[in-house]
This record gives sequence, C-alpha cells and structure tokens, in this order.
Amino acid sequence: MKRGTFDLLVVIGIFAAYSITLRLALHGDLRGSLLGGLANTVPVVIFGALVRRIILRKLIGKPAMIQLASHVVLCAAFAALSYGLLIVLLGFLFNAGGSSGFLVKPFSDGGTVWQSLENVTTYALIATISYLQGQHELISASRFVSTAPAREAADGDAAPLAERDQGDVLLPSPPAEAAQNDPAARADAALSRYFVRIGEELRPLDMDTIVSIGGADDYAEVRTLSGKHLVRVTLTEFSKSLDPAKYVRAHRSWIVNVHRIARAEPAGGGRLLLHMETGQTIAASRAGAKLLRDRVI
Repeated sequence: MKRGTFDLLVVIGIFAAYSITLRLALHGDLRGSLLGGLANTVPVVIFGALVRRIILRKLIGKPAMIQLASHVVLCAAFAALSYGLLIVLLGFLFNAGGSSGFLVKPFSDGGTVWQSLENVTTYALIATISYLQGQHELISASRFVSTAPAREAADGDAAPLAERDQGDVLLPSPPAEAAQNDPAARADAALSRYFVRIGEELRPLDMDTIVSIGGADDYAEVRTLSGKHLVRVTLTEFSKSLDPAKYVRAHRSWIVNVHRIARAEPAGGGRLLLHMETGQTIAASRAGAKLLRDRVI
C-alpha cells in the first residue's frame, strides 16, 4: 500500500474513532459528535505529520541518547501544541459568538490530565509507525516480487535480474571470476552503463547522481538525487560492478557514494554517522568507518 493511501485511511480512521467515541460517551447529537471528531483529528494530523517528518529525516540513525532526548522534547511539544489547538477548535466550533468572536475554555484539571495522556499515547503510536516505515523502506520489498524470473528460467534466459514495468534498474551481468580478479576488467565493469526502465523506455542512469544503495535480502534500493529505484539483486552482486574509488560499503546494508557525503560525525565505538546530500543519514559500521577514515588526508 502506498504511503499516501495509508495516511488517508489512518486520518479517516482517527476521525471515525473520535466521532463514534464522543457520540457514545457524551450521548450528543450526530452534528456535535462529528464536529468534536473533527476538532480532535485536526491537531493529530497536523502535528503528527510534522513529528513523523522529523523522525524520518532527522532522528533515524542518530545515536540512541540523542534519539531519546529528542523524543522527550518532541513528545512534550506534540502534547502541548495538540492540546492548545484542540481547545481553540472546540471554542471556534461550539462557543462562537458571531461578530464578538469565540470563547476558548481550557479543560478541567482531570480533563487536561486525560487529554495529555491521550496525546502522549498518540505520539508513541506515531513514532512507532515512523520507525517501521523508515527501516530502510525495504521491508515491503517482497511484495513486489515479479513472476518474470520464473518465466525467464523457463525460457532458458540466464539474465540475473527481473525487469519490472516501472522504475527498475537494468544491471550488466556479473563479471566472470577471472575478470573480477583482473584490475583492468574490474575497471571496465565499473564503467558499465546502467539504465532505468520507465514505462516502456530505457533511460540511462547517471552514476554520479547515485547517493546510496541499501540492501535487504535479495533486493537493493538505489537512491539518487532525484528518486529511488528498487532492484532485485543482492548488495554484494551490485558492489562487484561499482567503482571502488567512488563507492564504499559503509555498512552491511549500505553502499555510499563518497562524493555525495555532505559530512560525517563520530557515533561512538569507532563508528561514523554519514549525512548524505539528500538529507539521508546512514550509520557506518566500524569496518565501514575505517574504510572512510583511510581516505582522510
């Protein structure tokens, strides 16, 4: 399911849950329940989207203590802002006085405590979903398995990769073992041209625009300056045809283009935190960090 569709269903679900709960708990009319559901849903959607954006772009990959401290601050801000906007919306929807404006009334002490607990719980759910969505964004790769490999095998086609209708990267066949041990042959392989399938067209992929390549099982996700492409190939196979002068295996799950690293900072234990030009953050392992430190002059 696409993220946009998922988000829409979540918003509808939140609105429905609030409206039904208010109708059953307060025994109000349908209009009042729907307006109350709207007032409760809007803060969650606005500040929840902001929180998820921060988690996905800024927190994932950071050291644990930084993430923990950031979540404390974000949770407090989310709870306070959601509460504030909620009472303003309730005042606007239910206590409007025409040209004289509307009355904003805070909840009772008990109501404020209950609303704060609800906001903290909501934040925890948003954070959990954000981390699940941010785990390399490759966990759902198995859903895109094509039946093409089976057809190709039946036809005697030895091509190592399946081609999908949109966004697939066509890679050259891995070089023979003898060629892999030959520096000249390896250099030729590194210069092989890659293509991206867009609809029925094959368009060349500019290797210089590749920022990182993430791997999970039999899949790899190629991230460029302009987008992402999912391919059915292991990270190890992919690395065989990459120029070692430009690409480094920073982690068992990540290859990075050293020309696209904006900055790197220590992450403890000999590790590095790589900030890529696209805003992506990648945690380099000790071995990967050593390879990068070997390039320091």
